[in-house]
Amino acid sequence: MWKHAQYRILICWTFNPLPHLAVFLLIFATGCNTVGDIVPGETLTRDANHLPEGDLARPGPQQVAARRMAVSHQGEDLELALYAPTSFRLNSPAIVFLPGRMAPDDQYESYGRALASRGFVVAMHGWYSPFTSDKELARDASIIADWLIRTYRVDPDRIGIAGHSMGGKDAVFAAVQYGKFAGVVAIDPDDNGRVSVVHELLIHLRVPLLLIGAEVAWRASSVCAPQATNYRRFFERAPAGTVELTLKDADHVQMLDEPDRFGYGICRCGTADSRLVRNLTRRATVGFFLQHLQAGPALPKPPTGQAMVRVAYADQLMEK
Repeated sequence: MWKHAQYRILICWTFNPLPHLAVFLLIFATGCNTVGDIVPGETLTRDANHLPEGDLARPGPQQVAARRMAVSHQGEDLELALYAPTSFRLNSPAIVFLPGRMAPDDQYESYGRALASRGFVVAMHGWYSPFTSDKELARDASIIADWLIRTYRVDPDRIGIAGHSMGGKDAVFAAVQYGKFAGVVAIDPDDNGRVSVVHELLIHLRVPLLLIGAEVAWRASSVCAPQATNYRRFFERAPAGTVELTLKDADHVQMLDEPDRFGYGICRCGTADSRLVRNLTRRATVGFFLQHLQAGPALPKPPTGQAMVRVAYADQLMEK
């Protein structure tokens, strides 16, 4: 596997037009995942120590089983991490989660566990190549959704999709293109690339959308959600009812389980506390899917000073 990682580094260093050092560091930092049981991370437990009982950013009431596996499709294996309640039932709601480009799935483990502990079957896309296109990643999301229906008998009418960065963009892409998803959470999405979701597809979205944005991400490297393509551009063209949650003083990677892992420094420019940013993001993500896939209450309003909320209404913006 290390040989393959070296091969990816060599190709990217030679041909990728992005800043070479930035791309090298991100790829080198990702590591490799293998099929098998997932050793529980400490992020969700550590974060929970600072939250009150019942907080949606904490673990829920159900025990979680987690495992990496490969889904075969047309002769290719699509690796993913699966988080499921140990006592899940047929017709359970489900979530497809798309990581950011070059981010391994273990950076989002706390999200998988928090959702699964509240009854969702969560299938998280594994690490993908920097050369993966938006169309390919959106297609993968559709394949994973079909696999969840076929293998775990989840409710086909209650499958949500979430993603971060490129994964956030392509979560919207998949929801428009395939019509299989009942709600979308896009975490600091970036519309960079050959296909523009903002200008070509977003107007056709017909399901609820939550945009979670990092307020100062644009101050970091140009590969980290610049202003020209960041979450605000999505909100400007989002359908009525879309909720935008802006995380104050946060950068593009602070919602990850380990934002200071080696290689992510090129995106680190925020002054907010990373644990706070992660909790706000996880709380909103869980709350949104509980609301739209399990008929739960409306999203709780974030504490004053930690985040800002806007709602798209008709052709106007309503401040909350």
